[in-house]
Amino acid sequence: MTDTEAFDRTPPQDQAAEQSVLGSMLLSRRAIDEVDYLTGADFYRPQHELIHQTITTMHGRGEPVDAITVAAALRLRGELPGAGGAPYLHTLISTVPTASNADWYGRIVARLAVRRRLIAAGTRVVQLGYAADGDSDIDEIVETARAEVDAVSHATAATAWVARAFDETLEDLDKPTAALPTPWPDLDRLIGGLAPGRLYVIGARPAIGKSLVATNIAAALGATVPVALNSLEMSAEEIHHRLIARTAGVPLSHLTDHRMNDDDWDRVSRHQDQLHALRISIDDRADATVTDVAAHARTAARASGGQLGLVIVDYLQLMTGAGASSRHENRQTEVAEMSRRLKVMAKVQHVPVVALSQLNRGPEGRADRKPTMSDLRESGAIEQDADVVILLHMEEDDPTTLLMAVHKNRFGPTGALQLHRDGAYARITSRAWTPTSALERTPA
Repeated sequence: MTDTEAFDRTPPQDQAAEQSVLGSMLLSRRAIDEVDYLTGADFYRPQHELIHQTITTMHGRGEPVDAITVAAALRLRGELPGAGGAPYLHTLISTVPTASNADWYGRIVARLAVRRRLIAAGTRVVQLGYAADGDSDIDEIVETARAEVDAVSHATAATAWVARAFDETLEDLDKPTAALPTPWPDLDRLIGGLAPGRLYVIGARPAIGKSLVATNIAAALGATVPVALNSLEMSAEEIHHRLIARTAGVPLSHLTDHRMNDDDWDRVSRHQDQLHALRISIDDRADATVTDVAAHARTAARASGGQLGLVIVDYLQLMTGAGASSRHENRQTEVAEMSRRLKVMAKVQHVPVVALSQLNRGPEGRADRKPTMSDLRESGAIEQDADVVILLHMEEDDPTTLLMAVHKNRFGPTGALQLHRDGAYARITSRAWTPTSALERTPA
């Protein structure tokens, strides 16, 4: 079969099923409610789409629905001829076997509508491939193609009424939480772990420990779930060094300087299985876009059998916008768009996203040098899009103590905790409890 023959074929459709659905809706108000997942666009024939829209509009207003009232409504708008005329409405009623099977007919119509949308999406993907030129961003095109296919399932999602889903929600309360624990229990008590669909922003000034926090989260969770780590600052080799130092207890400087001693090699050997068990996929492209991050997440999910536990971006301000034109846009607008797209990605792919963020020089002008959310660099939209905002601070005279302050928490309390920062071994650990390391009140 040639490409031309494939595109000339009649799209999947079932006229009898469409007629039976509409006939059932004209006979029974209950049938209208049973097929409320259908939209006018699900019908292949334009006249059927017009009739369906008229029926649902009248039903929504509480008006009686039958062949006579629907014909009158169509005639009033001058649309009766386009619907096939009044006799066609009576034909729909006479041809339906039984209105009690409305849902069954509706499912047939819905399935065929999905197939037609899939064909349409495939056509657009083909057009994308032909339209691309040598200057096109191929990764952007691939991600756009994926989005076209994803939109097929999104377009057919049924409306989730609270009353219908309430029992399922109550049942879920008895199940273990889907949130992933961080390496720090005190933080989990504040934010409840890392939940799918949420955007977590961790901000700090340079050299405070953003990347250290990221690698510790990746190492802790990578032992149990797949993690997609996007590092725009460090190379994959540098991340490997930090993972080895943290896991095997080898001084980081011995790894970076390539001066491992026998004890170091022995430690690595003893922890080799543990290191190999880490399911961390690293993308260390320095010019990555949100499109690249989303593509990496999808690829890692497929390689893990469809499951992905976490996405990490280190760090937000190093990302570039998608396409060459973005270089000329206002940088604040560009960062705002990337922040929003990360949030959308978290929701669409149902995965927690941890995005590190650079802070401006604001803290350096204050006496205590502690950061606030207004210090998030280049975009106030980061604060708006994030579900949780965590800011890091380290006193100049105490490099072993890392203050982790939750300044925004859409789903719980805010507060602060102190962690032990061991840069020599690329570790951040919980401190033994003392009055000074206990949770504090919300930072000012």
